[in-house]
Order: sequence, then structure tokens, then C-alpha cells
Amino acid sequence: MPSVPSSPIPQTQKWQMSLGTSEDHQHFTCTIWRPQGKSYLYFTQFKAEVRGAEIEYGMAYSKAAFERESDVPLKNEEFEVTKTAVSHRPGAFKAELSKLVIVAKASRSEL
Repeated sequence: MPSVPSSPIPQTQKWQMSLGTSEDHQHFTCTIWRPQGKSYLYFTQFKAEVRGAEIEYGMAYSKAAFERESDVPLKNEEFEVTKTAVSHRPGAFKAELSKLVIVAKASRSEL
């Protein structure tokens, strides 16, 4: 019986998320990224939401910094930032995402 060459099984793509708070606990930062830089995944959409806080800054990147390379931000027309979410813009997002950064201010002090 002839043997059939096996194709390599793709490795699971690893992502990381970090959360941090300011000293006064009024602001927090959430970063979601691919440590190896550019993702090989094809994203049709994305959305990251916050609750109990209002987004003051949000940025999305097509490529995350890796070794000597820098972050490559998405074009402004590819994503939008509202008070509660960072998300793709339908029809404008080019399906590349490797990092999201959100800085939000807590609406109450116990957050």
C-alpha cells in the first residue's frame, strides 16, 4: 500500500493579553497582541469592548513590534474607537490585525 505524505499540522497561534492600572486606579490599559509580530490569521472583523469605563485612547495594529521592527498601525479608516469599543470598519478593514491597545477611565473607583 503506498504511503501518503502527511502535511504538517499548523501550530496554534499564541496571543497575549495584559491589563494594567494607574496608581490612582482611575485608568486601565488593556493590550492584546501577538508576541511574534505579524499574525498569519485572516480577520474578517474584530471588536474589543469595555464595561464600567470610557475609552480615552484606542489603537489597532496590523503588525506588532518584534525584534528590531516597530508596531505598524492600521490606517484610521480601517477601525473606529468609541466610548466603549475599538472595532473594525466594515468594508475598510484589510483583514490584518496583530495588536490592540485600549486605555480607559473607570466610571467608578472600585474598578
